[in-house]
Amino acid sequence: MKTMPAVTLVLAVLAGPASAQPATDASDIVARITGTALTQPAPTAFLERLTDTIGGRVTGSPQSKATAELLLETLRQAQLADVHAEEWTLASRWQRLRAVGSIRQPIERPILLQSFGWVPGTTGPIEAPLVDVGTAGPDVPLERVKGAIVLANFKALAGEKAYVIRAQLAPKLAVAGALALLVPSDKPDRLLDIGCFGNYPKGMLPMLSIAQDDALLLRRLLAKGPVRLGLDVENVLDLTQYKERNVAAEIHGRTLPGEVVLLGAHFDSWDTGQGANDNGSGVAALVEAARLLRQSGARPRRTIRFVFFSGEEQALLGSRAYVEAHAEELDRVRAVLVIDSGISRGQTPHGFELQGRTDLEPALKRLLAPLAPLGASGVKQDPSFDTDHAFFSAAGVPAFPLWVDEASYDVHHHSIADTFERVDPQLLALDSAVMAIAAYLIADAEEPIGPRLSPAEAEELLRKTGMASSYRLLTGRDLR
Repeated sequence: MKTMPAVTLVLAVLAGPASAQPATDASDIVARITGTALTQPAPTAFLERLTDTIGGRVTGSPQSKATAELLLETLRQAQLADVHAEEWTLASRWQRLRAVGSIRQPIERPILLQSFGWVPGTTGPIEAPLVDVGTAGPDVPLERVKGAIVLANFKALAGEKAYVIRAQLAPKLAVAGALALLVPSDKPDRLLDIGCFGNYPKGMLPMLSIAQDDALLLRRLLAKGPVRLGLDVENVLDLTQYKERNVAAEIHGRTLPGEVVLLGAHFDSWDTGQGANDNGSGVAALVEAARLLRQSGARPRRTIRFVFFSGEEQALLGSRAYVEAHAEELDRVRAVLVIDSGISRGQTPHGFELQGRTDLEPALKRLLAPLAPLGASGVKQDPSFDTDHAFFSAAGVPAFPLWVDEASYDVHHHSIADTFERVDPQLLALDSAVMAIAAYLIADAEEPIGPRLSPAEAEELLRKTGMASSYRLLTGRDLR
């Protein structure tokens, strides 16, 4: 970001004042969007309202409902077309109440822990021996866990994601009679990680993130002899179906309005922090991208659709519901661009992640070339199945998350430290411009960037990229 002031000055001169007149020349649009984004005040007002007024936004909560209403209001004020909500069915709702833990023997000391999402609590206060199974794989011995609290680390193993291994082991522990599962946080400074992939719609036993420092203490004590813990965890798990909502809006295409380039971000978050970087920042960037495109007078050949998903944190629920509800039009979705990797200090954007679609690399590089002055014209593969591009990819649609530097994102996300102050205003402006420009360039291209894969081709891509197990975990279905 050291070069940002110079880039800003040059592009401001090139762009001049934004015009309300329609424009179709690509270089003019790029200059207008970039100049406006990087010279006007940073688009933090929406994010501040989202995080400070609404706060954490657990799927199915009143805060999630309030966020959908805020998005509808904001997108209408930005004069987008066809602003509306789309309902989908949430199988269960969950609310965190409290989690208290302590060492009872051989010493007495509180330990810092917090419940993962979508798991039950304990049946009142419990006390039990601690059993450490180390770094857990699929073949953890279960004969010692009955009536015990289990401590286990999870790391990627033999191509499996750590969250997949954890989700596979937790039900086995419950059936074997374990009372709870403690997972050491991989975050420093006693920060906890409270995600829930693999738990929805109902976890089978209490699962808690424990501070890394406290887990190390427990292991030192276990090396000397038996350890007993006390736990008192209270959660509310409501298995009544509930109607959640995604929110959508459009800029209609000039000549091919039935073809769509979709921009996506999820607005749900966890509740211990404000959900500012995961993924309030992405939501704010897409709201600003919509404004930038409207202000620029852009009318690309194809429609640009903005979709704000709920339910991402549980199992990509909102985006999966969208893919299923819009199955008949997926042949006309030319690309999906998703932002969900954070916009904190040092998270500079570099381009987009192709998810194993090597066939699309030449066309996408060519189309993104105008983003080179912003350092965001690159592509890389890096396949993943843990954000809202995933079910589009599984349906064969070209779908690309924004590629940014990780920096300290993983330290703060899913934790109490995910607050407004973590978001970098300059990078928020830059990401907004990158998403708007990329959408315009793809939507206005003479030809689509590439084909939708057939079901067989899409399944082969999931296998080849190692995402098949994540697909099975989130859907409960095997590939054919």
